[in-house]
Amino acid sequence: MFSRQQQLLAISTSICLLLSPPTFAQDLPKEGPVDFEVTAIGEATILAAGQGTLQLNYAVNGLRSKHGEGVNGIASMHCVGAASVFEGKWDNESGLCSTTYPDGSTTMTRYGGSGTLGGLAEGSWSFMGGTGALSGITGGGSYTRISGPNPSETRSSSRSTVTGTYKLP
Repeated sequence: MFSRQQQLLAISTSICLLLSPPTFAQDLPKEGPVDFEVTAIGEATILAAGQGTLQLNYAVNGLRSKHGEGVNGIASMHCVGAASVFEGKWDNESGLCSTTYPDGSTTMTRYGGSGTLGGLAEGSWSFMGGTGALSGITGGGSYTRISGPNPSETRSSSRSTVTGTYKLP
């Protein structure tokens, strides 16, 4: 049986390990695949011009919850974007995403694509840069996004699958 002091030491050590920022900077390969899913909730500003025709500006926050490694690991995302929609479709979506990792490193990406209201969207993305362990990151790839049911009258939901490659200096 462990003493009370040994139990407290074990619990304290476990908590410290769980709360410590990861040191993926030392273990992060200089290049590799990007492959993750992100679930997001967002809010849009819409200027309607007629049935199926509108200007859509949005901001979304998302969480990559899969326990992956490095650039594919847990991270929070904040994205802003816009699209002009005609007859329920667009081919001019563009936006920026800031991603924050548990160690405080960040990346900035830009994206562009096409899609349909309430349906599938797809396009390409590229890294614009990074900070911390991800300083100087380059690369890019493609994404697909599917709309989910709206969680409230003013919010939307979606899930995106993002693939590609990255390279660090």
